[in-house]
Amino acid sequence: MPHFNSAFLSLIFACATAVLSLAQRSSPPVHFNVDSGNFYADGREGEKTQFPSETQLNCDRQSKTCIAATAEYYSGHPHVSIEYFHILKWDADGIIAISNALCLQRTMIVSFPNKAISISGAQRSLPKDKKEACETVGASQPYTDVFVLKNSPEWNKDPYGESSGK
Repeated sequence: MPHFNSAFLSLIFACATAVLSLAQRSSPPVHFNVDSGNFYADGREGEKTQFPSETQLNCDRQSKTCIAATAEYYSGHPHVSIEYFHILKWDADGIIAISNALCLQRTMIVSFPNKAISISGAQRSLPKDKKEACETVGASQPYTDVFVLKNSPEWNKDPYGESSGK
């Protein structure tokens, strides 16, 4: 059985303590990943939300498509929605993609260097009856939201946006 002297054991203990301390201080990485053909992010749209929500973004460069899957909890029930974006531009700086929802055209801008995402909406040109229907459901006003990345400082303050929207 090998014999370890106390100085060697003290060194091992000090190293282990330093590694554990560093691991406890470092926060998990934000959910933002990009490579030459794929992009992934996880978080929520906007600083303020009416209901707890989480959105996962997945983009594929070859198909020029991004999918935004959002899970929300409102009226006592979970709800899931899927939105498809068409990629207009993908380069080293990021992605620009659009989605033509019924009432609004939504534009998503992803900055790779800044690990930042914004999503804006602008009313589409619609006949009067459809425009009125969009106004009735509250989908007629232009807006811009900053996407809050999971594990970012903003996310960690209020993970699902529950407290800031009330």
